[in-house]
Amino acid sequence: MRNLKSGEKMLVKDVMTKEIVYVVIPGRRKDALDTMQKKNIFNLPVVKKGSKKLVGVVSLNDLLNNPEEDQLALLVNRDPLKVSSDDSIKKACQIFVREKLRNLPVVENSELAGIIGIDDIVKKGVFKLHIEEPCRKYMKTKIAAVWENTPLNVVLNIMGYSKSLSVVVLNNSGEISGMVDREDIIKAGEVVSEMKKKDMATSEEDEWDWETRSTLYIGTRTLKLPKKPVKDYMTKEVVTITSDGTITECAKKMRKYNIEQLPVTEDNNKLIGIIRDYDILKALIDIS
Repeated sequence: MRNLKSGEKMLVKDVMTKEIVYVVIPGRRKDALDTMQKKNIFNLPVVKKGSKKLVGVVSLNDLLNNPEEDQLALLVNRDPLKVSSDDSIKKACQIFVREKLRNLPVVENSELAGIIGIDDIVKKGVFKLHIEEPCRKYMKTKIAAVWENTPLNVVLNIMGYSKSLSVVVLNNSGEISGMVDREDIIKAGEVVSEMKKKDMATSEEDEWDWETRSTLYIGTRTLKLPKKPVKDYMTKEVVTITSDGTITECAKKMRKYNIEQLPVTEDNNKLIGIIRDYDILKALIDIS
């Protein structure tokens, strides 16, 4: 790898992942959902069966927002943002921050050549740089937190409403007892088959048929979460960083412990914020 000095000098091909996890069409929603759960990936490229031609992408949100659609082809975003292997890391960072995405397909000649994610940039690139800016400059002071006895399905709703990728878990004394993120929740869930009954109303013109109803049974695959407290699934060994820790130190900790965020503390281990891998990208953009 070339000498990495800034996000401008780093290229997508320096850090992208070439071992690609994807799904194909024709296919069904269960194919995407099963792959997401097994691989802990929530945004998958979709290619045409028998080729590497990129058709689009499908996300966990696409599946959750369309629970009755079984055909994968109808769930795919066919106009996804993408980059090439020779694009700068800065360009990828700007797309991630602006569009609030976590990964992008890397495309060459309309074919899928790789995937680049925030994880790749932080853990393969930023940790090698010398970004001395303190994390308090980029941390978020608004922290999503839940009580440790909150049911897991409610935690998922809280994450959705607060647009958070993770939440801090507090005990009865208000102290940090753990953290939970999307991966923890997906791992805890069970992919199940459901049959839903849907009544099909008749046309107003068919007055003679006013007593009849057509019933359609729709088979879907959904993620069912256990009705147990979040403390049973949270990560209990929480890795933190002090407010004067540098961006590079943050990246090194994220790489070492394979995490996406760090609670930020001050004296007496007081929680004052959280820094995410998204925030590290903003620091990289600033120095480029």
